[in-house]
Amino acid sequence: MSLPLAKMPRAVIFDLDGTLVDSARDLHAAANVMLARLGRDRLELGQITKFVGNGIPKLVERCLTATGGSDGAVLDHALARFFDAYNAAPSAHTVPYPGVLASLDALAEAGCVLGVCTNKAEGPTVQILEALGMASKFSAVVGGDTLDAMKPDPAPLLLCLDRLNTPAADALFVGDSEIDAATARAAGLPFALFTRGYRKSPVESFETAFAFDEFSRLAPFVLGTTRAA
Repeated sequence: MSLPLAKMPRAVIFDLDGTLVDSARDLHAAANVMLARLGRDRLELGQITKFVGNGIPKLVERCLTATGGSDGAVLDHALARFFDAYNAAPSAHTVPYPGVLASLDALAEAGCVLGVCTNKAEGPTVQILEALGMASKFSAVVGGDTLDAMKPDPAPLLLCLDRLNTPAADALFVGDSEIDAATARAAGLPFALFTRGYRKSPVESFETAFAFDEFSRLAPFVLGTTRAA
């Protein structure tokens, strides 16, 4: 369902994985290193992609469930092995989606302030943004470990708004998943859905201000030259 923006937002906040960047291959590689060290079978890329969205601990838990089960001790050990592998090279195969950099530049040139709110830990998030030449474009970055709460709890998104000195009424949240949509709704922000990310539900099931499959369409929409049908 389309819910058009009432006015051009002052701030645009983005999810990271599946929205700004396609990171599934790096997550897949780290997960399979972890599973190999536990003596478990590897998982395919498509399986790992379905596990993305609720942060690394939940991804690891889902990997363990899919390969024989887990308890607290196994999960703690597996998390350590995953982070060893992932933190060593979080951006080896991660790339921005086409048009992301140009879109960010267009929004910034028009006066929008930009932020990132993700369930990925803040350290790897900043490392990825720096490696891809994107870090300087964002005035605030909130990760999954910045607070005790993670999306879909609205607290991280509200913190990002606070750091951008922008009320919810003057902002837009851009994401790719059910979790992002729920977070935007809980925080009182309009939501724009990038449809090529890691969502599990049909596009039609989302309440959005805008749904787009190419980043070249985002800035014109935000700047008011196009509107969702």
